[in-house]
Amino acid sequence: MEMKKWLVLMLVFLCLGVWQAASVYQDALQPKQSLAEKALERAKEKIAFTRIDRTYTYYGDRTYTVFIGENKHGKKYIVWVPEKNGKIVVKRAESGITEKEAIAKLKAERHPKKLISVKLGMEKGVPLWELTYIDQHNRYSFYYLSFTDGTFLKRYSFQQ
Repeated sequence: MEMKKWLVLMLVFLCLGVWQAASVYQDALQPKQSLAEKALERAKEKIAFTRIDRTYTYYGDRTYTVFIGENKHGKKYIVWVPEKNGKIVVKRAESGITEKEAIAKLKAERHPKKLISVKLGMEKGVPLWELTYIDQHNRYSFYYLSFTDGTFLKRYSFQQ
């Protein structure tokens, strides 16, 4: 009987631990979710999305939430929304290079060992692609290309 009490007590503590961990995780995600929700409300002032395909959060000189989606006419748009007040930028997706083109350019020019992430962002009013990768020297690296025409903007690396 004593063993049964211990098992029940352990199960209760395990459940409490899982519940607390889930609560902490939700609390940690809340600011990012509310940032995206606020940004979407602001984006709707400029364009009426009927579908959103991708959402990025970019942390550069300013924080931007970027949405890729379609309007009611089936046209694909990209919207860059600054976290704080500022100009919301709207562009047709076809007015710039695609994610695949950005990756191809990175592979041709830098020969990454491993691609970590690709996302849209904005620096000093310039829409860009940020490509994060591990380079040939095992450094964590960032490579920035202009969204408009794919021109190289900057890159930097640091040892892990």
